Amino acid sequence: MFEVDNLVQLGLFSQMIPVWQVFLFIAAMLPFLLFDRMRICLLITYMFTFYLGFMVQWGDYLATTGSLMPFFMYAFSGIFVTVAFVILVFRDEAPSINFHMKRTTAILRPFHPSDDT
Repeated sequence: MFEVDNLVQLGLFSQMIPVWQVFLFIAAMLPFLLFDRMRICLLITYMFTFYLGFMVQWGDYLATTGSLMPFFMYAFSGIFVTVAFVILVFRDEAPSINFHMKRTTAILRPFHPSDDT
């Protein structure tokens, strides 16, 4: 199905992720997955894809441009998104838009056939 010569011509081997990085990603995710900490898993996934995006695309781009400005913009945006994610997701309670309205919840009980009206 996939011949090695065709893959080499397409340049797919230069874009592959090293296996040790995938194992590092799995090892970083596994304890948090086992303890059901999905928010931390999302943060680890974002940081891993941010890192891989830099390694796969930006290394060649920075070599051709010769300027560090794209690197600083990429790094700043990644750090900004990470900090915003940590602040918004890990705080205890989100502020309510309507400060003067109190939320009330109805206490529900199980349905009984005699309740049918």
